[in-house]
Amino acid sequence: MSLQTALAARAGSLVAHSSHAEGGRRVGRTVRVTTARAAAAARDGHDFTGLSSLRFGKPTPADMDGLMQQWQGRQCNHEHAGASLSAPDLPAEVKSGGFMVTANRKKVGEGKATYDAAVKAVQSWRHLQLGWNCTTEPAQKVGTVICSATQTVVPWSVLPAQVTYCRDEAAAFGPGNKGRRFVLGLCSLNGHQLAGEERFCVELHADGSVFYDIFLFSKPDTLLAWASLPVVKLQQVRYVNDSLKAMEAAVKRA
Repeated sequence: MSLQTALAARAGSLVAHSSHAEGGRRVGRTVRVTTARAAAAARDGHDFTGLSSLRFGKPTPADMDGLMQQWQGRQCNHEHAGASLSAPDLPAEVKSGGFMVTANRKKVGEGKATYDAAVKAVQSWRHLQLGWNCTTEPAQKVGTVICSATQTVVPWSVLPAQVTYCRDEAAAFGPGNKGRRFVLGLCSLNGHQLAGEERFCVELHADGSVFYDIFLFSKPDTLLAWASLPVVKLQQVRYVNDSLKAMEAAVKRA
């Protein structure tokens, strides 16, 4: 049960008491309408508090798959979907939009076999299965909605996102350095604690070097995220670094 569900249940109890105690239907009806509106807003993903995403325990795969289906049709909670594709260069409106940037990259090996293993790890979502963070594993295509679950101290948050781009293409990394890259972009949807986008990129350079590159831009989109901003910043760094470790492990197992 989510914290919001528990609060809604408590509110329902208060409705019954107020209607009975005051002997009138008007007070009970007013509270019921307010609760119904709040519930409808939560279904649409518009929750400025951030409480609707909280869970007391780690959600099960079945719970996450169910949420993924419920979230079909939700909209991006910012106006910059796809902007991370050109990272580290970003559009001017993103640079001036108050977004935090978290990024890291690392060489994970050499050769086409390593590149293929790293791409497979991203395509199968291994790069985001971090223990304290996990995600559903649908086929990656533009428009696909996913559910991620992240633990912050004690509670977990369930977070909606959507694939904005997914490409395996020839790439030029500099003069005389032509190769190939696989790149996946995920944008946050209404109901996410943050507004922003994540880009995960695997690069095969001309000399055979294979790099894994992660780039995020984000900012709080709920009162809860704003209130816990120092923790959010630390979690972003942890997220990037642990994804690098997950990629290294996946390549070694291949």
